[in-house]
Amino acid sequence: MLLLKEKRRRTLYHDFFNLPEGKEVLADMARRHYVYATTHVPNDPYYTAFNEGRRAVILELMKLANAPADQVQRTINQMETIHGRNDSTGDGNSDY
Repeated sequence: MLLLKEKRRRTLYHDFFNLPEGKEVLADMARRHYVYATTHVPNDPYYTAFNEGRRAVILELMKLANAPADQVQRTINQMETIHGRNDSTGDGNSDY
């Protein structure tokens, strides 16, 4: 039974995050939640750990969606080309 649930979960995530909109959502989340930036906050191990938790969730989503990091990065680059670059990486703000 667990095997069927896990297979369905992976299929759902893969199917959703491989839609054009899903790719854009995953790329935005990866950009905002430290997948491609440091999670370290000088002199604040608690906030660093908090940021690493944010990052870990997105990495899990990417794994379930079978979305390699380079593929997600390409989507980010395409979005920045279309919408312009948002330099507020990791703060929860987004232009898209």
